[in-house]
Amino acid sequence: MDLAKRQTHLAGARDTAVRNLRDLTIAIAIAAAASVGLTAWVSAATIPGTTGTSGLSGSAAGDTASQPSSSADQGFAQARPGKAQFGSGVAVSGGSR
Repeated sequence: MDLAKRQTHLAGARDTAVRNLRDLTIAIAIAAAASVGLTAWVSAATIPGTTGTSGLSGSAAGDTASQPSSSADQGFAQARPGKAQFGSGVAVSGGSR
C-alpha cells in the first residue's frame, strides 16, 4: 500500500473514532442530566412533612398542627420551620450495667 492510500485510510479511521467519541460524550451528558433531574424530582417528592408540590399557603403555613405525623416522630415535637428551639437539657454521663 502506498503512502497516500495509507494516510487516507488512517484519516478515515481517525474521523470514525472521533465521531464515535463525540456520540459517546453526548450520550453520557444526556444520561447525567437525566440522572440529576430524576434525583431532584425524587428528593423534592420525598421531603417529609409536605404534601403535593404546591407548598404551604394560607393559615396553615406556620401551623405545626396541620403537618401530618408519621410513625417516625416517636412522640417528639417537630420544630417549626425557621424557629430555633432551645431549652434545658439533661446531661447524662457514664453507662448502665
